[in-house]
Amino acid sequence: MSHKLPSATDKYYFEVLRNEEKSEMLKFLLESFRVDEPLNRASKISCEEIEKCLDGALDRALKTESSILARSQDTHEIVGCMLNSVWRRDESLCTPGEEDKDFEFHTIRKEVAMVAEILNELHESFWSLRPDQDVVLHFEISSVSVNHRRQGLASKFMNWTENKKFLDTFGATGIATEASSLANQALLAKRGYSTIATTLLDTKVDPDTGKPILVCDDGTDRVNLMFKTF
Repeated sequence: MSHKLPSATDKYYFEVLRNEEKSEMLKFLLESFRVDEPLNRASKISCEEIEKCLDGALDRALKTESSILARSQDTHEIVGCMLNSVWRRDESLCTPGEEDKDFEFHTIRKEVAMVAEILNELHESFWSLRPDQDVVLHFEISSVSVNHRRQGLASKFMNWTENKKFLDTFGATGIATEASSLANQALLAKRGYSTIATTLLDTKVDPDTGKPILVCDDGTDRVNLMFKTF
């Protein structure tokens, strides 16, 4: 991989995610992303419930050297990441079925099942909504641990990923993602991403109570499928 990583700072240095770091990255995601992401908090998802989904996301990301992580200069621990995968129309459409859902969780709880339903519905709608696209990069997960936010890490991850020559190495002509937090939706919109589909959380109600199954504590009221061409 010749794509240059962001320059190290006095606090952080950067690496491309590799197979030998999978277990360490999974631990980071369970400790950080699981407890910080709004839908995860709303569903009170457990490590056992989310591990299958995170494992799948890591497996997809590790098929290519397209994901980036940041480590602390002091402790050398992972403090942030952007997991990306290459998403191809022909591969996505040739093997439909429940067993091929990208977002799978170990659960029978309705809250967690609803997270999966929302993400999969939006994810699977992409190719019909953008028939002009055949290969895109997919933002799987972006996460920065709480003690390292507001340090510009998310922007560095995105600047590294949003590189035309880098995308060209995978044959990708754009970037797609399911934006599940208000903050991420605002950041992506500011960077020129368009919303091509939306699921409002208050439309997903419990049939027994008539109340929304997922209520986020940060003002997030929807999940957006967002896309930008490059």
